Amino acid sequence: MNVLVTLTSGFADSDQIPVSGVLEVSGNMMSVIWTQPPSGEETCESLHQLSFDRESGVLHMTRSGENTTDLYFSEQVQTEGILTTPFGEFSMTIETKQLIVSEKLWMPLQMPQNENTEDVKIQYFLHVLGQEPMQNNIIIQIGLEKKRK
Repeated sequence: MNVLVTLTSGFADSDQIPVSGVLEVSGNMMSVIWTQPPSGEETCESLHQLSFDRESGVLHMTRSGENTTDLYFSEQVQTEGILTTPFGEFSMTIETKQLIVSEKLWMPLQMPQNENTEDVKIQYFLHVLGQEPMQNNIIIQIGLEKKRK
């Protein structure tokens, strides 16, 4: 199903605009895929994929482009992630404090076709070797694309 996706992160320098994406739900799995235009010092767009397994409570988020990330979030356990940049590859531990995935995302056909969006909210700390833990909040807003007449 075609959706509009807006990703807001405390690590981002600028406000993000909604971009087109695709939402798929199958059983206990929900995924969203979208392409984000470059922001900050980036020179190319990046492909984002978010997958959530409702049964295990694990959210997997990947990003590929100039910088790549492979992150797992779960309130039950500390998880591992990798950030790859032109300056090298960095392993990190992720301590998720809060992970909220709107139940309405499991029923996309019942989502209203207006300005309302449903959210995925993640509050977490990144632990990178040799640095103080860094707190971040990510909000991913997902709404139906308006049908064109």
